[in-house]
Amino acid sequence: MDRRSFVKASAGAVAGALLANQLTSALAQGGLEGEDLANLEKGLQATLRRGFKDLTPSRDVKLVAPTIAESGANVPIEIEALLPAEQVKAIYCFCDKNANPLLFTVEIMGVLPYFATRVRVAETAPVRAVVETKDGRFLLASQSVRVTVGGCG
Repeated sequence: MDRRSFVKASAGAVAGALLANQLTSALAQGGLEGEDLANLEKGLQATLRRGFKDLTPSRDVKLVAPTIAESGANVPIEIEALLPAEQVKAIYCFCDKNANPLLFTVEIMGVLPYFATRVRVAETAPVRAVVETKDGRFLLASQSVRVTVGGCG
C-alpha cells in the first residue's frame, strides 16, 4: 500500500468513527425515527403522572422489538428488567404515535420482571419500555419500529 492510499483509508476510518459516535450520541438523546414527544408526554402524564424528562434511560431495561415490522397490527415486544423482582413494581409500554400511547401495563408481584406480547403500532414510531421500581424511579428503554403497513385504522 502506498502512502497516498494509506492516508485516504485512515482519513475515511477516522471520519466514519466520528460520524458513528455523533449518531450514537444523537440516538441516546432522543431523535428516534417517528418520535412524537408531545403525544408521548400526554400518555406519560395520564398514566405515570410524570413527564419524559423524569424518565432515566437505563441498561437495566431490555426492550426487544423489530426494527422493521411488516404489519403494525402485530408487532412482537419483549421487555425485561435486569433487576431483582423485589425491586420492580410495574412495567409499562408506550408508543409515541398511537392515539393512546399506553400499550400495556404489567404489575410485578414478586415474579420475574419480564413480559412478552404482541402490540399494535399505528405508524413508524419509537416503542418505549418504562420500568417503575419500588423506590420510585422510572427507567427507560426505547427503540424505533418502522411500520410498512399500518396497524390501526
